[in-house]
Amino acid sequence: MAKYQTVKTPGIKSLMLSFDFGSNQLKDTSLIKQLKDARIKYITYAYSDYKKEAKFKQDEFNRERFYSLYQQLPAVFKDTTIHWQVINQNEAKDQASAAKLLHGFVLYYRPTPTMAARKKEIADFKKKIKKLLDDVEPKASESGGDYVYGYARDSVTTISGADYIKYVKDTTVTAVLDRNKNWKKMLIHCDLTGSMMPYAAQLFVWHRLNIDKKKAQYFVFFNDGDNTPDAQKKVGKTGGIYHTKTSNFKQLMTVADTCIRNGFGGDAPENDVEAILSGLQKCPDCEDIILIADNWANMRDYRLLSKINKPVKIILCGTYFGINTQYLDLARATGGSIHTIEADITNLMKLREGEKIKIGKYTFLIKNGRFVKV
Repeated sequence: MAKYQTVKTPGIKSLMLSFDFGSNQLKDTSLIKQLKDARIKYITYAYSDYKKEAKFKQDEFNRERFYSLYQQLPAVFKDTTIHWQVINQNEAKDQASAAKLLHGFVLYYRPTPTMAARKKEIADFKKKIKKLLDDVEPKASESGGDYVYGYARDSVTTISGADYIKYVKDTTVTAVLDRNKNWKKMLIHCDLTGSMMPYAAQLFVWHRLNIDKKKAQYFVFFNDGDNTPDAQKKVGKTGGIYHTKTSNFKQLMTVADTCIRNGFGGDAPENDVEAILSGLQKCPDCEDIILIADNWANMRDYRLLSKINKPVKIILCGTYFGINTQYLDLARATGGSIHTIEADITNLMKLREGEKIKIGKYTFLIKNGRFVKV
């Protein structure tokens, strides 16, 4: 890579712990206090391959820098949920240009949720939905005509990624739903924990503008336990699951709002499988089973995958750093598929033990019946 630049993605913050060119000592370790109780998910180490001397041993020097990080944050080296990436920047042709590049670690994390932050998220969420609808739907007059929740029935239109991009940087949900126009009688499960608010907003606006087409039949929202203390959550019985039919948009938003307000985040895993099983019970006649999931969060109830008896189409949000292998396993186990902002991956169930598949920049291998990144 010529030059590394930090990644900006909804709900994620980054902290840069840098070195001077040619140094193996972190410049400012006081920044680490920002990570208190944070959920670190990805760490990128970037360096320049420019050498002042041909005999310089870059690999050995990199190890010294990793040890410098270890001295400050030993826990990240023991956390198996953190994904690491090493970037070799090859843009520099001399020491001056090399010194301008990033040398160090970028830690991507979610800050510890607070009640004040949660209230702001909810307010921003509602404001974003209103703004999107106001921009793409012409207002109906007070009298005459056939209306859908205050708008003329024939004025309701679809919304494109171009419309969303003004307010939402990652348009994954819109892109996937617009691409897959053949999905019908959908049972949609959506994670409504804090980090998913930008994606949930897309879902609700999309549904609002397609409500007459009756593409979605039933919604299931989940928040991983309704503020239940993490230590008390039981696999398969975590709770915090809310159901509603799709024909009444106002009622749907009321149910979603209740789910959002009753959940506060807690730890990282989510009760995706429990929500899917609950949805299948509520709507056994639904055809296309959709899960809108947080790629950053593992499934609390991953071990219950075998209980799902219908293919699950998984819309994964936040996949810049690659796909969480648990969701690949869910898609393969159920005969379902993975859907990102760029692509629809529908052939996972055909893969056999030892076979590989490349998705985006990353390659995955089936090992002992599960996907692993290679």
